[in-house]
Amino acid sequence: MYSEPEFKKPYDDFRERYPSCTKYLDKSVDVKKCAKCHFPGARYNIDTSNCAESLNALFDKARKMSLLLMFDTVIDKIAEWFNRHRKYAVLGPSSRKWVPLVENKIHDRVPKGTKLTVTSLNTFQLEYSVIGEDGKTYLVDLRNKTCSCRKFDIDKFPCRHAISVVVKCLKHDRPVELSDIYDFISSYYFTKVLGLAYRRTVFPVPHITDWMVPQSVADECPLPPLELKQLKDRRDLKALKALKKLKELKKLKELKELKELKELREIFENFVRLCEDFVKTL
Repeated sequence: MYSEPEFKKPYDDFRERYPSCTKYLDKSVDVKKCAKCHFPGARYNIDTSNCAESLNALFDKARKMSLLLMFDTVIDKIAEWFNRHRKYAVLGPSSRKWVPLVENKIHDRVPKGTKLTVTSLNTFQLEYSVIGEDGKTYLVDLRNKTCSCRKFDIDKFPCRHAISVVVKCLKHDRPVELSDIYDFISSYYFTKVLGLAYRRTVFPVPHITDWMVPQSVADECPLPPLELKQLKDRRDLKALKALKKLKELKKLKELKELKELKELREIFENFVRLCEDFVKTL
């Protein structure tokens, strides 16, 4: 959801339906981190707000290995990512300027955008109003590359409202300055820019027997931390937490059994007392 009004209604419905979740969200999660329309930066298509946890999940098995093996696993995964994105950058014909994702979305939006009604508000400032398919009026500012639907602002390439303005009005109003839809796409979507981001090769670390360690580094004597922790790795910490939880459950079970035993004892004592009273009446 790109606009705040579009986000507000379903979010309010969610808060009303799940009050317990609402308390957690208000206490622990800032709406700027979980909603695209409130986020002050550019997240593009990134859904998660906690990349560290995503990496922890990805390298869950590697984190249980020794340090060098874990580093090798991380390097192998990064090398795989770089190679995949490098091939994606050169995918298709050499004449392609933009990444396939943007090319495909622009091609899908052009037929819909050409059917919309456009009104010029200020041709000098490149400000226009567009009536969308839903009947709402959207304000498009081509100079600042924004639209009130906020897709243009957040995704950094034209929405269907901006496309309708470019196709119907811009070529007549300002033909020299800007005349193509692709002039309004962020440079980050250039295939050249994407290729440059992953141009370097990530090499694996050679075997320890092949290392050429400078003498100055070999002479260094790294000292251990001043305060040594009793728990050496995360596995011990997880085991300790599991053991602690098990003890708590066992204690709760014992307390429950003790309570049940106490209740049974009270019932038995009451029964004995009733029997004694009955015998006295005879």
